[in-house]
Amino acid sequence: MHLISIFRILYVLLLITLTKQDESVISFKPSSLSIIIGQHQSVTVHLVKSNVTFPVTIAFQYDDKLNDTQGYIDLIPDITFTNATSQEIVITGRHEGHLIVIAQSSQVNLSSAVDFILIDIARSRVIDVFIQIVGWIYFIAWSISFYPQIILNFQRRSVIGLNFDFLALNILGHSCYSVFNLYMYLSKNVQQQYYAKHPHGVLPVLLNDVIFSCHAVFACVVTVIQCLFFDRGNQRVSYVARIIGGVCIVFLLISTIVSTSKHLSTLDLLYFFSYVKLFITIIKYCPQAWMNFKRKSTEGWSIGNILLDFTGGLFSLLQMFLLASNYDDWSSIFGSPTKLGLGLFSILFDILFIVQHYILYRTHKTTTKAINLPNEELDENSPILSTKS
Repeated sequence: MHLISIFRILYVLLLITLTKQDESVISFKPSSLSIIIGQHQSVTVHLVKSNVTFPVTIAFQYDDKLNDTQGYIDLIPDITFTNATSQEIVITGRHEGHLIVIAQSSQVNLSSAVDFILIDIARSRVIDVFIQIVGWIYFIAWSISFYPQIILNFQRRSVIGLNFDFLALNILGHSCYSVFNLYMYLSKNVQQQYYAKHPHGVLPVLLNDVIFSCHAVFACVVTVIQCLFFDRGNQRVSYVARIIGGVCIVFLLISTIVSTSKHLSTLDLLYFFSYVKLFITIIKYCPQAWMNFKRKSTEGWSIGNILLDFTGGLFSLLQMFLLASNYDDWSSIFGSPTKLGLGLFSILFDILFIVQHYILYRTHKTTTKAINLPNEELDENSPILSTKS
């Protein structure tokens, strides 16, 4: 009886060995594709990590919301690897949208999380080029929007009129955004965690995101240094801003400690940093708007910063709608209400500042009498600085 049991075990192991498929991977070059309707594009399919006996047939499954008669692309015929391990397929766009094509085979092991190609089909190449131009416009506008305030501070040798709460919240928000972008872009471990949660996703951070966020922190630090050396009157960071910033920092510190103890993934920790950034973006303009209202003046607060921020926000929203229209992907806008809401929220505050500067509290140069006053009298509540033209 014991001998029979041994033979049964050996028989089962033999069946498992004979039926075990070799681990294989399909490599697509390019791994992502952007085409327009009617365009043909060749893609090389390469079979790697395979020790099976040829031929090997590969079929393709479509993550397609449309039916076969109205698919995003023409159907791709099955391909067979014989002696060569590389084959070419032709992708032809039929309908605007986003598509995932997954490789499948009954002869080798293929993973739907690895062996796939991302395809974007646009309605118009002209619109696609215009989208790129719009993207560069808002990137440049946002990048240089920090410098009008820096230049104004240097020209006046004063930071009176710039709200310190806004500056403190701004540098904290951009620091959190930089941590999120740097780790997401550079850490292979974080990227693996991201793809584990979003197998067919696209990494949400590009090189320009990293450059912008780090540059924003640099510009904020320069402004803080100006606050240390230039005339600042009686201005200081309020207790409310200190409490808000302190709570955010303590929250992130505790989250980091929990993450180092392996009870929280690094990816989730980075999402916490991004949530703090989103929260700060919502509230950071309020102190400056309230300060302008109390002083009945926008002197010392650079309108150039606001105009560039407004331009960047407007072109950012324009790009979102152009992308949605060109790729028939309106869920990218309305499926992410947070991003849309933050863009609109920033633009509304920019409009408020424009109204304050050009209509409600039209500014003029400070009088000679005001310049000759002691520094301590030139604080943000000074009636001289709040005189309307």
